[in-house]
Amino acid sequence: MDEYQKLAQLILDADNLVAFTGAGISAESGIPTFRDPGGLWDRFDPDEIGTAGGIVATALKKPGLIREFLLQMVEIFEKAKPNPGHYGLGALEEMGFLKALITQNIDHLHQEAGNNGVIEVHGSLFRARCLSCGRRQQMNKAEFLARAKSLLGSHNGFEVGRLTELLPRCPVCKGISRPDVVMFGEAVLMLPEANSAAEQADVMIVLGTSGVVYPAAALPYQAFERDAKIIEINPTGNYYDSICELYIDAPAGEAMPRVVDALKEML
Repeated sequence: MDEYQKLAQLILDADNLVAFTGAGISAESGIPTFRDPGGLWDRFDPDEIGTAGGIVATALKKPGLIREFLLQMVEIFEKAKPNPGHYGLGALEEMGFLKALITQNIDHLHQEAGNNGVIEVHGSLFRARCLSCGRRQQMNKAEFLARAKSLLGSHNGFEVGRLTELLPRCPVCKGISRPDVVMFGEAVLMLPEANSAAEQADVMIVLGTSGVVYPAAALPYQAFERDAKIIEINPTGNYYDSICELYIDAPAGEAMPRVVDALKEML
């Protein structure tokens, strides 16, 4: 029995299978990580771009830098599509095995691949949150990116003050919105839901995370403490080796289709 068959058997035996994903699975779709060499923080100062206050100050002092950063984000997310790793997790849910998916990613790719009720602990770039009343509203990804591209326009025609036009006004209080993403120094989102999913898991598949961003990185340990079996799929290292039942040294996009195929053979 190879490692994929072993994982397929663990999934078959599980009562509550949970997946936990990080930046690695999105990197396979062309979205660069923030912290790895060559990532976004190698090109942009997180003090200028990574906090709400930093963005406001930078927008006033260096509008060209904000425009450059936002244009890069638009181009990246326009091209990014779910990869076989995302679709593999979507298939696990469709087959009735995957009960919850917790992600640190903000790109909405899991939903595009067919997962429902995704627990987004770092928020979503394609959801707006009212600064006045806190109401959230989902945005159409394609329309948002097209609007952003148009608004950013040419360097000479770019006006920082118009960035508030990117996001819809709150339908209740008409307040200005911001992207519903977690920035440095802000509390993670949906943590009670993530904790509950981790503590109820009897098998957790961890994909594409280096396990350094807390509190999310603690979720596999919480699951392990409740006797869950931890499986890690990651080509860059076995970051949860102290609690890992099974480690697969492969990208999610390579591993997940093989897991799904192994499951189908066993059914």
